Formats: sequence, C-alpha cells, structure tokens
Amino acid sequence: MSIKNNFFGIYHPVHKSALLCLDLAAFAGAFVLATQYRLKSNPDFLSLEFLGITLIVLSCLFIGGSYTSQSIHAKPKLPLNTFFVVLVSTPPSLLFIYILGPENFTALLGRGVYPFALISFGVLAVINRYLLNYLFRGSVSEQKILLLCESGISERLELMLKMQKSEILLTHCKSLNNIQRSDFNALIIGPDFQPNAVEQKKLLDFRLNGMPIYSLSDFFENFFFLVPVQEINNDWFIRSHGFSMLHSSITVRLKRLSDIIGALTLAFISLPVVVLTALTIKLASKGPIFFTQTRVGMHGEGFTIYKFRTMTVDAESMGAQWASENDDRIIPLGHFFRKTRIDELPQVWNILKGDMSIVGPRPERPEFTEKLSKDIPYYDLRHVIKPGLTGWAQVNYPYGASTEDALRKLQFDLYYIKNHSMVLDLNILLRTIRITLQRSGR
Repeated sequence: MSIKNNFFGIYHPVHKSALLCLDLAAFAGAFVLATQYRLKSNPDFLSLEFLGITLIVLSCLFIGGSYTSQSIHAKPKLPLNTFFVVLVSTPPSLLFIYILGPENFTALLGRGVYPFALISFGVLAVINRYLLNYLFRGSVSEQKILLLCESGISERLELMLKMQKSEILLTHCKSLNNIQRSDFNALIIGPDFQPNAVEQKKLLDFRLNGMPIYSLSDFFENFFFLVPVQEINNDWFIRSHGFSMLHSSITVRLKRLSDIIGALTLAFISLPVVVLTALTIKLASKGPIFFTQTRVGMHGEGFTIYKFRTMTVDAESMGAQWASENDDRIIPLGHFFRKTRIDELPQVWNILKGDMSIVGPRPERPEFTEKLSKDIPYYDLRHVIKPGLTGWAQVNYPYGASTEDALRKLQFDLYYIKNHSMVLDLNILLRTIRITLQRSGR
C-alpha cells in the first residue's frame, strides 16, 4: 500500500546544496549586520581572516551532522542542535585567531562583532533548516519499508503513518524468503518475528550492506517521536537506554533552576496581561477571578492548581467532565483566554512552589487518572516527573477529551521522559509560543 507522506523522505543532494548556500548567505549577512551595528562598516569577505572563520564554522556544521538528511527534517531536536553546533565552533575559531594574531581580526572582533554575528548566524541556521523542510516537504524521494511481523502490528503502524501524513510504501511480510536488499530502503523487525538461521544470516548481510534495521519501538521513537505503549513491555523499560532525568541529580537540579528562572521571567513579562485578564473576568462574569482544582502531580500526589476562571461557577454541577469544542459553559472571552493559554498564567505560582515544572506532562484530575490508569498500560509512568505548564504531548497532539486521546498523549509524554534534554525543552517552549500566537489551544 502507498501512503503519501514526506516524513521519511531522503533529501536530494541539490537540497543539501541549497542549505549550504543558505548558510553561506546567512553567515555573511550575520557579519554584515554585526559590523554595521557595532562598527558602522562592512566586513572584508575575501580576507584570510573571514574565509578562515567561515571554513571553521561550516566544518563544525558538517562534523556535527547539520547537513545530513535527518538533521534537515528531524523535527524535535536536530534543527535546534544546529544552534549549539555553531556555538561549539567558538574554540577552534579562537585558536585560529590566536595563531594568526588577534590584531588581524579588529574588523571581526572589535566591540563584540564576533559573538553578535555568531549568535545571529546560529539563529539563522536553525531557521534555514525549518525553511528548507517547508519548501521541499513535497519533493522527497519515496521510501520503501518492510515490516517483518506475525500479528496485526502492521495495521497499527499504517494508522500511525496516516496520522503523520508521510510518504512511504509499507510492505508487511512474515518471512525473508524472496526478499532482496534492493527491494527496500529500511526494515522493521516486529517483536513477534523469530528469524531462523538462514534469515539471521540474511539480516546480517542487509545490515553490513547499509540497510537500516529497526525494532518496532525504535522505529516509532526515531521517526514519530513517541513511545508506542502498545508495542512494549516491562523488559523494554528495563533494557532501554535514556531516562536520565530519573537518576541524574544534576539534571534534576538544572531543570529546577531553569524552572525558577523561567517562572520569574514569565511572571514579570506577563504582569500587565495578568492584571488586565483579572479585571476582564471580574467584569464579565460573577464569581472568583481564579479557579483552583486538585490535580495529580509527581509520584501520584495531589496538589492544588491555579488558573484564571474561564467557565461559569456551576460548570461542573453535573460532575467532572472534559472541556469540549465550543463548550457552552465558557464565559465571554473565556475561549480567547484558553486558546492563547492566558488562563494558565497563574500556574507560575505552582512552578515556584515546586508542584509543577515549566515543561512536563499535563497534570490531570484524580477523577480521570483513576480510570485512565486502569484502561491504558503504563499510564501512571507519566507521574514519575513533575507535571508541566506545557509539554511534548501538548505541542504534538491537540487537546484530548477521551481515553483514546489520553493514550496518544501518553506516548509523547513517555518519549519526553525517556529523551529529556535542555534542547528538547527549548524546542517545546518555542512550539508553545507558536501555538499561543496561533491561538490553537482549547
């Protein structure tokens, strides 16, 4: 079967060449901007100093994998990693400057030109990769994937491919008989596939000749950026790598420090919005300005969450229920506050108290978690870390109002817990800002 999709596409060399040209233009533009702003002059593009630094930075990008197909279209981390690769080019650049003599770099270093230009280029390099992904999203080569399994796993994978809207030819097979290396671009081995000695030798030959071979869970994780709870078991959790935030005290302390700094910054920036929102709610509807509710936090412990009230006082007179699209319980301007996530600004207090983090799984209500824990495997694992104001599930999946939605979001939450990094946190924050500006909440 053929599924029209660009998610697994391999970019042609011309696309990578286009990216290199964009980076060269961005690098030159960053130095023009920096020298004009700081020195009121233009850089000498043909000087040995400028050409040397350009070569060093681009070499670091090549070594750091910023021109691979995966780095161009892998959405969660690699485009942002490019920014940090640019920063890593600083030490070799400084060594080059020291060798030639700092006095020769006055036009590039004077009054902070170099750091200003380098940071500007880092930002532009990230934008270039997202831009290229957008421009060439429909012109990637089709991929042929072979899935080896015995059961109905293929149907679940096909459903996921349809949801991701990517271009791929997926073939389901129970054996490797009559399968040739040239027939497919990659191979997925299902958990129930038990190769015989002949098939093992054939798989080894495929691997040694460059064919990517994935377990089903790794395939989901590497290409869909989620952990497929229906395809894993306890043994997977025991053997799987990652989960550093569960055992690294340094990671926990750094995350807490960033939470405090981020929460204080958000509180300062949003103060005018908070005051205006409070006045609007007071004038638009009878009842309190703030809304408090018990939510399930880290280790399953309950805590009181604070939000701006966006519903009528008697919104849950019939019992707990999820919010729905165009919910008639929402007060005037409540839809706007929810779509822009202004209603969640009081949760800054929860972050400062230590009940929540800026990034983490969405905190749910005890009434819902009790049922979801029974219906969804490994649902309680989302409580091993603090819940967040925003999270990987929130920016990848629309507002959930059913058990099926909760299952989908859990898979993203587990991916975040397993693969947490400061880069991933930054990516989530940038996506949250975009969603807020687009008013995509509920």
